[in-house]
Amino acid sequence: MKERNATQREVRNQPAGWLIVLYENPAARELAVGFCEKFARESCADVGLGVNWYSFEDLTVPASMEAAANVAVAADLLAFSVTASGDLSAAIKLWTKNWLLRRGEREGWLVGLVLEDGAELRRVACLKEIYLRHLAHRAGMDYLSHFPAKIPRAIPDSLDSFNRRAEQVTPVLDEILHTRFVSIPPLK
Repeated sequence: MKERNATQREVRNQPAGWLIVLYENPAARELAVGFCEKFARESCADVGLGVNWYSFEDLTVPASMEAAANVAVAADLLAFSVTASGDLSAAIKLWTKNWLLRRGEREGWLVGLVLEDGAELRRVACLKEIYLRHLAHRAGMDYLSHFPAKIPRAIPDSLDSFNRRAEQVTPVLDEILHTRFVSIPPLK
């Protein structure tokens, strides 16, 4: 339990805009590169956007698998760039399940970029996209079929903002917490 709480604290302290891109093959990576470039041009001039790239092959190597999971836990945006044919491999599904267990309850976006015939975006949901939509739902994330135009700031009355405020110790709260109360004997 302590480990998970420490991880969640570390995640909350990461800069907004962390992005991890997981791609199936070189063609899917190129699609993700195009979307990342557009995203950076249109919305990230004032946000420090850290982009981390991992191929599906990387997610089968233990060291890379762990590194990708650590980055993905901290990410605001998790993008999967895949081809439309077939289904995700068992290794990728296992990685997503492990990531989901470590993520905790945070807002974010899962982006599914799906290539049809290796050249253009697919219009009808395939097995991979359906899996990604369900994964986003289980993670409490919004599912997008493309990158958002801008990274929204934290919603003022969201669970994340309540959590951040609850962890803050203001000078007034600190004084209250460190005040010693004297017990008064009951009246007879």
